[in-house]
Amino acid sequence: MLKALVVTVLFTILSACIAPLTSSFSGRTLGKGKVGFDAGGVGFGDMKVGAFKFAYGAAPDFDLGLQLEYGCMGLFGKYALRNPRENGLAFAALFGGGMITNGTYAYAGPILSFKMDLMEPYIVGRYNYVYYREELGLWNGYSEGSEGYSYFQFTFGSILWISRKVGLNIELSTLSGETDFTDFEGPIVSGGLKIRF
Repeated sequence: MLKALVVTVLFTILSACIAPLTSSFSGRTLGKGKVGFDAGGVGFGDMKVGAFKFAYGAAPDFDLGLQLEYGCMGLFGKYALRNPRENGLAFAALFGGGMITNGTYAYAGPILSFKMDLMEPYIVGRYNYVYYREELGLWNGYSEGSEGYSYFQFTFGSILWISRKVGLNIELSTLSGETDFTDFEGPIVSGGLKIRF
């Protein structure tokens, strides 16, 4: 029973052909040995889905993590070029990659944030590349094809830090470019809870 549940959850998570929709990244890293967990949701059109991130501070200015979202499962890294521990301007480079059903994705881009006591607005620009392979079985006629496409994603958001270790974030994203596979209308809205250990 447990195996069937795990397979069902993984299949559901990996059943789309787009890179992760949430960003929820600030320019600051966690710090060496620290852990971060983000849980939230994404809404676009009539669809609402969950999104989860787990990150580990591998070095003072570098985080490595796992990202799970409807349609995607992968790893990400964030390297801070300017990394104030408290208030101030932060700047980082973000990169990631992972799996989707019958394919893979990769993304990279800059993050800019400015922490002001309880508030931390941020901007993320990402270049996304998705490659997927289409295979149909004998019942539908056999065909095989592959396709790749790229698009830009621009995200504007803010984190409300309730305490040093707990925050709430909300963000709006827009996509630009040809996806060939998915047609989005309007902005993508996401938000969630951030916990730091």
